[in-house]
Amino acid sequence: MLIAGLTLSGLGTATASAAAECADYHWIGAAGSGQRDAAGLATNGGMGGVVYQSYLQLRDELAASGLTIDAEAVQYPAAPVPLDGGLGGWMGFMDSVKAGTAATAKQYTAFTKACPATKVVLAGYSQGAMVVHRNLASLADAPNVAAVLLVADGDRLPGDTTIDMGTTATPSPATLASTASAVSSSDASVPDAGKGVAQEHSFLASAPTSTLPPAMGAKTVSVCDVHDPVCDYDSDTELTPATLAIHTSYAPTVSGPHAWVAPLYQLAMSAGANTEPSTALTLSTHGS
Repeated sequence: MLIAGLTLSGLGTATASAAAECADYHWIGAAGSGQRDAAGLATNGGMGGVVYQSYLQLRDELAASGLTIDAEAVQYPAAPVPLDGGLGGWMGFMDSVKAGTAATAKQYTAFTKACPATKVVLAGYSQGAMVVHRNLASLADAPNVAAVLLVADGDRLPGDTTIDMGTTATPSPATLASTASAVSSSDASVPDAGKGVAQEHSFLASAPTSTLPPAMGAKTVSVCDVHDPVCDYDSDTELTPATLAIHTSYAPTVSGPHAWVAPLYQLAMSAGANTEPSTALTLSTHGS
């Protein structure tokens, strides 16, 4: 399902012959694990609740400035996390990440070819953040990329060049104290918060192990909360309903550690809107 020619009044599904005008900005959103089942495809534009809510907030902010944005969902399986831990399930999950990474690249290339003056915002949650993250190094010099949003990124690297938000960016004194007490007294250092689960087995997971180029990191907002088992992974911490609830509780807010739409808006405005006259284009459906 491609969301193209998306207007400020709603979503429109493209067909092979549907014509649309190039907006000032274009959002490419990647859903999280299990968010593209039949029910997920019928809601939230096929990009999952966190990403879609973020899109709507940014759309409203841009509209208030007289600017337009349209959107499409990354066309990939977004396979559920295999909680039973079976090898076959994890292989299927990593195949989904690989497919999403390729789909993101394909859709970005197709869109920027059709609308070369439009600025692009890439966004993903959980597995969706991974598929976006895995494209960022190759897009470091891409002039169309205005901003990137990674929420609960399984590929997250502590100390990356990104704009960090969430409670891993500003942990409370209690969190710092509990983290310090968990470290052996023979080890004077406290490990950085916010290591993605894929970094635990980066080779097997094909996770990027280098920080982003500074130019890309400077326009990438990475949101992660303490004890999130996906983006703040700790092999010594058991997965519980409480930690899983941290991972599934993200939502954009107007203030506090989850107010990530404000920096996205600032990045988009800094990148500049599409200044070319609107041009007609034809988009075909990407993916299945």
